[in-house]
Amino acid sequence: MSAERRIDPMSAERRIDPMSAERQMDPMSARQQGSLRRVAVVAREEYRRALETRWLFVFTALFALLVLGLSYFGLAQSREVGFQGFARVTLSLMNLVLIIVPLTGLMLGVTSIAGGGESLALLLAQPVSRGEVLGGKFLGLAAALGVAQALGFGGGGVVVALNGGMDQVPGFLVLTGLSLVLGWITLAAAICIAALWPDRLRAMSAALLLWLLMVIAYDLVVLGATALLSGVPLQSVLFPALVVNPVDLVRVLTTLAVGSGALFGPTSAVLMRMFGTAGGVALGLAVLLIEGIVPLLVAARVFRRRDW
Repeated sequence: MSAERRIDPMSAERRIDPMSAERQMDPMSARQQGSLRRVAVVAREEYRRALETRWLFVFTALFALLVLGLSYFGLAQSREVGFQGFARVTLSLMNLVLIIVPLTGLMLGVTSIAGGGESLALLLAQPVSRGEVLGGKFLGLAAALGVAQALGFGGGGVVVALNGGMDQVPGFLVLTGLSLVLGWITLAAAICIAALWPDRLRAMSAALLLWLLMVIAYDLVVLGATALLSGVPLQSVLFPALVVNPVDLVRVLTTLAVGSGALFGPTSAVLMRMFGTAGGVALGLAVLLIEGIVPLLVAARVFRRRDW
């Protein structure tokens, strides 16, 4: 008879239970994965509901028509009709983007949470945390708004490129990217407003007031402050003003990317020193990132404590 082979108990255990490492997953890692799945579920539902609203498709079509119209009729006053390059389109479209995109982001975020009624209460009654609900809503709305902007800019941009050439495409791409960022920033601000004022009428009023302040009244305030502080260096006034308002910061970054900094007149040299270098652009993008994160943190804190 052959001698019996000795069996290592540890080796036998590993052969019998090859999935032991997977079953012994770190509880913290398992909770994180479960949280991410719940956030993804809420985000998908919010994305689907946002796309079901007709006005978001109108927003997409409006952007495409603006790109095409500004390119084709941009020189109509000079009795020249035809597709122009991206340089003229970008500068003309920028002013409209800075009006329409913040308003759209604010309205989209406010209507998603404020006045949610039974639907929001039903969602919060599910086995999902309030932070996961808020994060999922933001991600879903940000994806829907981003898709709408990308389709509008992309569809119109392709037609302009085929008919007007590829000159100054980088400037157009910068405007597209910064418009996405601006939409997400105003969306975060809208969610913060809705968390602070759950009543839809009050939240929409606050959102419209914020839009008027960022787009219209803010420039007048800055001009008045510059006139009153005439003895103060211009950089000391402009830098805080641009940092506070993301609309103005996007305007400056886009204009400098197109290479039309001279449009700012005497302030162009100051703006070029602040944001005309790679470090200045990185600083501007970091400021925009902070302006998007801070409202979400405030909204999360209020959303967890409020009785919905």
